[in-house]
Amino acid sequence: MDGLDDAGEMLGWPFRDPHWPARLGLMGLLWFALSLTIVGIPLAGIALAGWMLTAADNLRAGSPELPPPGLYLRRGYRLFVVQLAYFLVIAGVATIPFIGGLRLGGIGGGLLAVFGESLLTLASTALVAATPALVRLTETGGIAAAFRVDRLAALLAANPRSSVGSGLMSLLSLDIISPIGLLACGIGLAVTTTYGYAVLAAAVVAFDRKARR
Repeated sequence: MDGLDDAGEMLGWPFRDPHWPARLGLMGLLWFALSLTIVGIPLAGIALAGWMLTAADNLRAGSPELPPPGLYLRRGYRLFVVQLAYFLVIAGVATIPFIGGLRLGGIGGGLLAVFGESLLTLASTALVAATPALVRLTETGGIAAAFRVDRLAALLAANPRSSVGSGLMSLLSLDIISPIGLLACGIGLAVTTTYGYAVLAAAVVAFDRKARR
């Protein structure tokens, strides 16, 4: 699908699959059901990551077909581990000024706590935007390669326009499209989250194609 450089094509490609209502809905319900338990939360994240990567595989093969619902644990665990590790590091660093500010108290302590919160928000947003690059590093070099911050920075800097474009689509997918389901009493997340991840798959493929050139 050569038109994946276009944002409209990325947003619309899931609907080219005639089975999209069932595949988005059932995968979303599986993810939602797993997310209701503490044990199931990581399984839900791994399953959705694997489903997204499988959708990207289909797009690379020229097939506008959404993967059927399933766990996809083997396909998704590496990306899940990478994203979780980065988030834990970010949260750990941001917690230091936040807790320090709470203990310090006063105006200075409040400002320090706000700085910690802002750091967490900004760094988490950057992590989401870097998802296509993290996918490429994980797919080509494994978990160890994705933890090489210097390689991640070099990959993003090699094609700034593609990095910005794919990053914005990642933010649109995960931070805007996915949470919209909350407006439907939460159950709407079952559809909007899987649709957001399908759009993310297109952003991943578009970034990967530019990185290969």
